[in-house]
Amino acid sequence: MPEVTGYGSAQALNPREGFASPDQTVEKLKQADVKQDKAVAETVQRQANLSSNRAEVLARQAEQIEGRVQTREAEQGLGNRLDISI
Repeated sequence: MPEVTGYGSAQALNPREGFASPDQTVEKLKQADVKQDKAVAETVQRQANLSSNRAEVLARQAEQIEGRVQTREAEQGLGNRLDISI
């Protein structure tokens, strides 16, 4: 009567249907890790690109501001304040 109660050696050696073997489980975990690593790498790359773009925008703005300052300094020179005509 061991077959009826489920205490046979056959049940202990055969995994139940619907359950993955340990090797399959390990493989699925490895695949999940690889997928997660790839997603993280893509996210980090996007953030780096955004940071790079932001740095370029800020550099252009700084150049524009420097240009304005130089233009104002040239406009405010002594030639504009003193009459040097002969």
